[in-house]
Amino acid sequence: MVVELGKISLKDLTFDCIIGTLPYERENEQPIVLNVSLWLDFTLAAQNEDLAHSIDYAQLAEDLKGFIRLSCFQLEETLVYRTAEKILMDHPKAKAVEVSVRKPCAIPDCAGAESSIRMTRN
Repeated sequence: MVVELGKISLKDLTFDCIIGTLPYERENEQPIVLNVSLWLDFTLAAQNEDLAHSIDYAQLAEDLKGFIRLSCFQLEETLVYRTAEKILMDHPKAKAVEVSVRKPCAIPDCAGAESSIRMTRN
């Protein structure tokens, strides 16, 4: 049997946090928009209808918001890198993860500044 990987995604998870290198960014929270996709084998979850064989995306969203808010990253690049690492460490079922973050208020007259990364498990 060929195992196809399924994808679980969080789309446009929006919350405020400290991020940035400028003095005012270190003092004031600003909104970010987080997108996360995880690839994993859905076989056991589909056969058993059991969340224990998948990833609880509601819990994942809360965990990531807490992690990012406590971290107070300076760079978007660091945020996406460390978040992807955390997901792979905390969720051994995940074979790969993609994380992107956008700061919608970073640049006037622009939809925002965005960084992303994709990591795969070794």
